[in-house]
Amino acid sequence: MNLLKTVVVCIFVFLALSAWIFLTNPILEKIETNLSVWRINYAPEKVYLHLDKPYYMAGEIIWLKGYLVHASDLTPGTKSNILYVDLLDENNGLVKKLRLDAAAGGTPGDLSIPADLPEGKYTLVAYTNWMKNFGEENFFKKDLYIWSPDASAASPDAGDPGSPDFQFFPEGGEMVHGISGKVAFKATGGNGLGLPVTGAVYDDSGSTLGDIRTSHAGMGYFTLTPDSSKTYVAHVEFENGVSQEYLLPDVAGLGYGMGIQSEGELITITTSTNKPGGENVLLTGIAREHLHYSREFHLSPYEKKILEIPKSAFPTGIVRLTLAKATGEPLAERLVFVHHEDQLNVRIRANQEQFESREEVLLEIEARDQQGNPVEAEFSLAVTDDQLAGKDAHATNIESYLLLSSDLRGQIESPGYYFDASKQNRREALDLLMMTQGWRKFTWKEIVENDFPAISHAPELDIRISGNLATDNGSAIENGDAVLFLKDKYQTFLTTETDEKGNFVFEGFYFRDSIDVLIQGNDARGRTRNVNVTIDQKPFIPQIRSDYLGPSAEQLNRQKRAPGTPLFQGMENEIGGLELGEVLLEEVVVEGRAEISRPFTLHRDADVVLESGQLPVSPSGNILEALQGRVAGLQVLRSGPNQFRAVIRGQGTPLYLLDGVPVDESMLQSISQFDISRVEILKSPGNTAIYGGRGGGGVIALFTHRGPTEMQEPETGDHIIVQRVGGFSKTRQFYSPRYGENSQPTVSDLRSTIYWNPTVKTDENGTATLRFYTADRSSLYRVVAEGISGKGKVGEAELLLEVY
Repeated sequence: MNLLKTVVVCIFVFLALSAWIFLTNPILEKIETNLSVWRINYAPEKVYLHLDKPYYMAGEIIWLKGYLVHASDLTPGTKSNILYVDLLDENNGLVKKLRLDAAAGGTPGDLSIPADLPEGKYTLVAYTNWMKNFGEENFFKKDLYIWSPDASAASPDAGDPGSPDFQFFPEGGEMVHGISGKVAFKATGGNGLGLPVTGAVYDDSGSTLGDIRTSHAGMGYFTLTPDSSKTYVAHVEFENGVSQEYLLPDVAGLGYGMGIQSEGELITITTSTNKPGGENVLLTGIAREHLHYSREFHLSPYEKKILEIPKSAFPTGIVRLTLAKATGEPLAERLVFVHHEDQLNVRIRANQEQFESREEVLLEIEARDQQGNPVEAEFSLAVTDDQLAGKDAHATNIESYLLLSSDLRGQIESPGYYFDASKQNRREALDLLMMTQGWRKFTWKEIVENDFPAISHAPELDIRISGNLATDNGSAIENGDAVLFLKDKYQTFLTTETDEKGNFVFEGFYFRDSIDVLIQGNDARGRTRNVNVTIDQKPFIPQIRSDYLGPSAEQLNRQKRAPGTPLFQGMENEIGGLELGEVLLEEVVVEGRAEISRPFTLHRDADVVLESGQLPVSPSGNILEALQGRVAGLQVLRSGPNQFRAVIRGQGTPLYLLDGVPVDESMLQSISQFDISRVEILKSPGNTAIYGGRGGGGVIALFTHRGPTEMQEPETGDHIIVQRVGGFSKTRQFYSPRYGENSQPTVSDLRSTIYWNPTVKTDENGTATLRFYTADRSSLYRVVAEGISGKGKVGEAELLLEVY
């Protein structure tokens, strides 16, 4: 019994010591710390755009919904409030730019295609200012083909397809002498799309070692035990009859192998080395910027060390498994995709299966989790005429992009295929994709070596107006003053100081469309002579990488002009002379495309905004006394006869602004409340932060009915600039006609987009209902809903309706 107790104690001590050693491993501690810094301080973002249809005609409107999420957990983004959407031509020229308010993690938008836009391939790019810090390859990109009614019906010239490409991807990173392993391969055409190939692998003696045969999208693999004294070649035959030989990568004399089997609920990892004496190694599993798995062990020469990891250890998405030395040097790496089927279950139901033209359709959207519980989520929904706007069954959707495409290098052909439950080989195909297209995020080397990217772009919470003050000879004016004046509903003055480079920034604006601003510059001594003002107005244009292939113009055009699909040509005569972006209908009630707009305010999200009519008349007429009892946390104290002072949450004297200009509290004693039209009060640290230490006691901004009367027309010169500054893009509502029982069609309703709703929210029961009317064409309607929950679970669903 004593011996047993001793053994148990020894085992307990051993386990405790092992746990202590594990927890104090400096490499693991560094990984944990740096990943935490990456998630919290760098907080990468992802953007996805849902469009109403896959292609358009010049003059139409692109209806879109932007989803902005945290990359680490896909919850609605809070880092940035501004989302940019750019339409670029094939020469990377900017056609249109949208600036959208994405403060809630999502935003509707619409982009009018110029009626005279030349026919061809275009790209929509979506991003935030913060995303620029991590490379433009992280931006969302969507290729479109835009037709012109004036262009001929002939397909564009496909041009030279280019030479096919064939690449090898040894599992784990390299082929190692004497260690058997998989070698994945991928065959692509000049357009970047996969090509089917057959062939065989030979050594330098001519012996056949394995067959080559693609299984999906030009991908496949063979198994090889390489010999470093030999060379290997693949003889590849393409479907057009062309044959070509490709040398395999060199074989490493010494190294490490890592093979993966991902079946059922386990990930089986086989590691080995041919290094004399072996090595103490560390295996880690990182997913969504968290370290979810780690294991230290000794790897002996030619020993096959097999580890099994339950997939439940990882969240849904890409897992990066890395084998490294105990010192942190990476030895082998492999990506695995884990899919728990734990995203949203979304269903769309209609009140019937068949509808007549101009008949009302009632839809119900239901969102539930995998346990059948209702989920509150927000969706965007499009209803399109499938003959006029057919959709590729395996095109990118919100699930395939956020869980897969956004975390891999290069373009993925038909990403929706890997999430199509009807495809029996999708898991095997997805594993091939993991072996052939590598990781592009924070790499192992960066994690271990504290190699964080330089931050040169701040997250944008509001609209900024920035510029520079310089002398005539170009020298920066440090500590100068920039004075901004604008006149909207209220006249506003703001002042700010320039930095050592002469740069100035005005922050905290919220307005739509554009406004005229006047900015005057003074040097540090208040002089305007020899002062030049400039405003930063040059638009940022994303540079599409040369290796970003995407579908060619010919492929996009062929997608639309598939056999049996009606062409746009000839439709113009049926529509008549109406604008392509809309169809005018008689004897219907049209909701209209109302502009969603807000008046200009100095502070976008002031904690409290009081209009003059909301304030009681104070006995003294003092504006501060009128605020007593109107704002939680604001205390107004009497300091003398008809004299008052304000304290916000006991934090001292607040910063007072009168028409945007800082003023002393004593000055307010002479201001009548009847001269004040509006008061904005900032109490929370997030709102007062734009004023730095001056706003530590809170901010009370008062606006007069007419603004300062002392303002005179400024003296013209280089020290003054008047310029129109763009704000948030105006957002319109998609109109949906409501047909009456006795309405008679006098104008044909031939729209391709029948209905678009970017903000469909399911309630506490997980359901949402909506209504729309069918148009005039007999066709199939495709209903597509895509969305995401507040907990970062994504979902999409489709439904086909027959209209006769």
